[in-house]
Amino acid sequence: MAPGGQTGFDRLKDDKGIQDHWAKRVIAYIVDVAIVSVAVYVLVLVVALPAFPAIFFGQTFPFAWFWGFWLGGIAPLIILAYFVLAEALFEKTIGKELMGLRVSRLDGKRLDLWSSFVRNISKIAFVLLIVDVAAGLGTHGDSRQKYSDRYIGTIVETTNNSRIIPDWI
Repeated sequence: MAPGGQTGFDRLKDDKGIQDHWAKRVIAYIVDVAIVSVAVYVLVLVVALPAFPAIFFGQTFPFAWFWGFWLGGIAPLIILAYFVLAEALFEKTIGKELMGLRVSRLDGKRLDLWSSFVRNISKIAFVLLIVDVAAGLGTHGDSRQKYSDRYIGTIVETTNNSRIIPDWI
């Protein structure tokens, strides 16, 4: 429980350590989504390659629904799969590794696929991720946890002493 019954938002306002933790998590998320997005877009272009000659010879794109299907349906699932598998297998993603973070279970057991899936399901849509973080920070408890982290019993821990936000700010 947060000291003095404060919510995560209360602690985030004043505690440089909590600010630093969430800054690292946001940066790690941006790095991870950028990496996976580049891979998804390359995959989309490779899959769409057979349709390119039709475009150059004056025909309309035969698969107009294709882009919506990939970008609206498959891409979020690939991003979700990346987070779930990376955290279940390595307890971190590339972004978390760069920021010195790792995911662990509160009971000390190794993170399994189900725990990883539940804590990452909100990443399938950005609005769900915002709601998950806001629910975690808006309630009493450990201010390092999203709501889904509290629900499944996981936490993102710092693995080094590097700081993003200096104490003098």
